[in-house]
Amino acid sequence: MSKGSLVSGIKPSKNFCLKNTAEEHDNIFPPAAALVNGEYCLLSGSEAEEYYIVQAESTAGALNMAVILHGALSITELAKLAVICKEHSIDTAQIDAFSQYNIKGRQSFQTLEAVDAYPEALKKYLTAKDIPLKTLAVFNKLNEDCKKYVVDAVAARELSVGDFRNLVNLLFDMMPKIKPEDMQGNIIKNLSAKKDRAGTAFSDKLKELTEGFPLTVSSPDNFETGRLVFSFTAESAEEFMEIITKTSEESNTSKLKKIYGFLDEQNIS
Repeated sequence: MSKGSLVSGIKPSKNFCLKNTAEEHDNIFPPAAALVNGEYCLLSGSEAEEYYIVQAESTAGALNMAVILHGALSITELAKLAVICKEHSIDTAQIDAFSQYNIKGRQSFQTLEAVDAYPEALKKYLTAKDIPLKTLAVFNKLNEDCKKYVVDAVAARELSVGDFRNLVNLLFDMMPKIKPEDMQGNIIKNLSAKKDRAGTAFSDKLKELTEGFPLTVSSPDNFETGRLVFSFTAESAEEFMEIITKTSEESNTSKLKKIYGFLDEQNIS
């Protein structure tokens, strides 16, 4: 970071400070700002009469300076960083923190942008807990009632990272089947019991559909997607060709269509 100087009588037009509250700003004096192409970008602190000014070659360079001044970033601060990039058309590839925290891919940045708009109770929880971005991506897919339940849960009690992940995943898995009465009392117990029953029914139906099918059917990702693995064992070339021929018979192609049709009915694709 270049050597700076104190300057008064200016007003930064861009705010790159990553602190979340005015109380946090109060301890930073004098606030720092970067001069980029004749424009001042606030890097730390809040509005003041005097600023510590440094030079930056670009807005991306100024934002990197703001991250350095801030220090380690929580998930909510990474979210704020992503939103700043979007608002000021800054290429995220030029921001060192994203590679440092292994944030990459369009979905990851969309998840971060959603985090920035979370209710304060949830953002406060995320600041203290190291919740994986993958779990937050699942949370973002919940309907509003399920999201509210999670927010109320973290506000009411201290959920562990594991408890938060399990709750979000359970709500997501069971969301199409949740009824109003499930949301009363012990929702974890209610939905877990319903999930167990649904899992048994799913296994039974799949077993019925694959009975007599010449190939063994399995899922590489526990039926999170519609990808299936079909396998068989043959002890000779003749047996191999016999199984291939049998698989192509109309009765078995019909079974195959029914298997994938069943997955579609379960919203597994």
